[in-house]
Amino acid sequence: MKEKIGCLLVHGFGGGPGELEPLAKFLESKGMQTLLPVLKGHTGKRADMKGVSYRDWVQSGEAALKELLDRCNCVFVIGFSMGGLVAVSLPPFPQIKGLVLLNTPIYPWNLKRILLNLVEDMKRRHYGHFRFYVSCILKFPLSALIEFVRFLRAVKPRFREVHTPLFIAQALQDDVVQPRSAEYIHRHASSLDKTLKYYDGSAHLICHSEARFQLFEDILAFIQKCCS
Repeated sequence: MKEKIGCLLVHGFGGGPGELEPLAKFLESKGMQTLLPVLKGHTGKRADMKGVSYRDWVQSGEAALKELLDRCNCVFVIGFSMGGLVAVSLPPFPQIKGLVLLNTPIYPWNLKRILLNLVEDMKRRHYGHFRFYVSCILKFPLSALIEFVRFLRAVKPRFREVHTPLFIAQALQDDVVQPRSAEYIHRHASSLDKTLKYYDGSAHLICHSEARFQLFEDILAFIQKCCS
């Protein structure tokens, strides 16, 4: 009999399940089942991203969702970064009791935060941020970057179709996603039950930050509320 709560955790553009693994382990410790799919083309090899469309990413998420629905009758979809766009694009099966969106982009690249990070690099003479930004430019084929932009444009108007209970989390020091993205999602989603929370002390990888402890507890409280 399907009784357990299931959580589908969808990673971001160019990333992988490791981005959400700490959260998955936390939820599993609370007795929930988790599934962390790998979106098509996200093998870590640049060549594997070529020729992959955003519809392929959505299809990867949908296949994993159907697998989880076979095991659980109460499911939550948790999307990190671009994974949030995938989450919103999935069919609204009645077993989906809530959506959790973590640092989901509507307006990508926080130029103010990037500039502050580069200034910090120069002051410390430690160029970690600079190397990261250059690697982001070189890591992905142009076709994949174009698909990401197309995905943003396609999903942006769909938030008005979201009626599922919604929890939105946004890191204040995020350099990849502008915080106003979370405001847009909260304002345009049609969900009657929607919560927006900001987290200090975290850059983009929020599930690996100091803010994760409070974030995980907040997500747990949201899931418990929706299942009560």
